[in-house]
Amino acid sequence: MIRMGLLAAAAVLSACAATPRAVEPQRYDFGVIAAGANSWRLPLAEIEVRAASWLDTEAMHYRLAYAEPLRRQTYVESRWAAPPAELLENMLRRHHARAVEEAAGTGCRLQLVLDELEQRFDSPQVSQVRIELHAVLLPAHGSDMLARRAFRLERPASSADARGGAGAAREVALAAAGDIAAWTNDLARDRPAVVERCRH
Repeated sequence: MIRMGLLAAAAVLSACAATPRAVEPQRYDFGVIAAGANSWRLPLAEIEVRAASWLDTEAMHYRLAYAEPLRRQTYVESRWAAPPAELLENMLRRHHARAVEEAAGTGCRLQLVLDELEQRFDSPQVSQVRIELHAVLLPAHGSDMLARRAFRLERPASSADARGGAGAAREVALAAAGDIAAWTNDLARDRPAVVERCRH
């Protein structure tokens, strides 16, 4: 009986050893973001980014447009280090740190909604990352909308995998940050009344 018990225990241990351990997913973010020069002419006290419900997770999304264009898929062994909206908000804050700091608690509020961030494959080896978001400029107090604009950009991925998608997502997010800065600078130049609302 003792011998049989030992054999059974050995079998259980052998089965446990043969069971593959769960693989920790690779975590990606937008890399190191240097504080940008003060090119934002509009006084801003707050930058906030929210996301559509399907993007409010750490999943990395992709779509095989050439095979299953209606199916949204996620990488199994790769994740974002934080939800994309949080990564984008951090990038914008770092990219325009001086402009926000110099507002010294005054200024407008910039609210953005991330509507899409997806790696789209047009063939097994060719893909690009698309970002879609819309921005709303609000005064320091109240909910009157001063301006709004939608943004849609794409950047090619360097490889047909999550790593290539993460790199392209960084590039497209940086491009979006530049476009948002240009938009606010146009507002500061063409609509002095908006600047006054932001300063008071």
